[in-house]
Amino acid sequence: MSLDPSEKPSPSHRELAIDPLAFFQEIFEIFLHAERTSGVSLSRSYRIGGHVVHLRFAGSELHQILTPALAHHPAGGEEIRPLTVCIWDDISTQTQMPPPPWTGYAVYRPTGDSQGLYTNRGDVRGFSNERILVSYNWEANSMTLLDKRLNLAMYWTHDARRLPSYEISAPLRTVLHWWLNQFGLQFVHSGAVGNTHGGVLLSGKGGVGKSTTSLACLNANLRYVSDDYCLITADPVPYAYSVYNTAKLHPNTIRQISSVEPALSSKCYDDTDKAVLFLYPHFAEKIITGFPIRAILIPRITDNQATTVTHASPGDGLRALALSTMSQLAYAGQPSLAIMQKIVHQVPCYHLHLGADLSAIPHVITKLIHEG
Repeated sequence: MSLDPSEKPSPSHRELAIDPLAFFQEIFEIFLHAERTSGVSLSRSYRIGGHVVHLRFAGSELHQILTPALAHHPAGGEEIRPLTVCIWDDISTQTQMPPPPWTGYAVYRPTGDSQGLYTNRGDVRGFSNERILVSYNWEANSMTLLDKRLNLAMYWTHDARRLPSYEISAPLRTVLHWWLNQFGLQFVHSGAVGNTHGGVLLSGKGGVGKSTTSLACLNANLRYVSDDYCLITADPVPYAYSVYNTAKLHPNTIRQISSVEPALSSKCYDDTDKAVLFLYPHFAEKIITGFPIRAILIPRITDNQATTVTHASPGDGLRALALSTMSQLAYAGQPSLAIMQKIVHQVPCYHLHLGADLSAIPHVITKLIHEG
């Protein structure tokens, strides 16, 4: 299933089931075939947000690409119903994904919205149901499926070597979002830094300074949860969990925070002007699995020298937290919004006005955590 976003999918040469469950079962059979064809079956287990995720790879290509971002998590232990994700690509396993059973296309507009079967965030309109979720990413040419009753998921891409950098720095975020949401955990587009006493969420759209702020704290007494994506929960208290050990920075910012250079990926990506960093194992002691959320900060880069904070409303915090999150995660809806709404009314929100002196940022955040 290698599709050009400007074209309609080609009709199938054979009769494919249009029922979501039957389609899921057929895709699972394709994975088993890929596993046999490749002759290589690899697996890894992780405990993420307190829950066990088991990754099962057909072939070694995606294993090498997707696991570094998760390497800081402890091995998954015993759990009654862990999530299993079956992962493969066509090229390295010499298999071929058939065209999907649905027909349709997407038209993308300069305004960022879309019309047609597919949404920008990956929803396949009208095909998923309460048990089976299906998402398709045009840019990555990848598909994610989840059977919520079986706790079994599929992640397929046509060519592992052509994945965009965000699929490598934040792998499997769609299926983790779907599955962990049932436990009251919400994937959010936010940075997070703090310590065992507590920490802050750094929320807002791309380019506002989340990564700069997060990585500026590596040389201070604060520890790292994320620069881009993390898990949050509102119950029993607002709490943030680490998902990935990665970060992305513009080259100019790396020169300002030169201490992060050992974590730079040796791989160059052509799809973005940001460099990818893997903070594990270089900064293993600075990564924390999670902390209580003491505040939500909305960063903004300024021309000032000093970094300052001013109060923000819960509405400001919700907009910063929810808008980019909801636009990036397939099928994110009212349950996701409810968790974020609850948190912004439980913790204070602030505007973080970032100054040119990056070394002062951690001191401002530390004072806010401890003094409120």
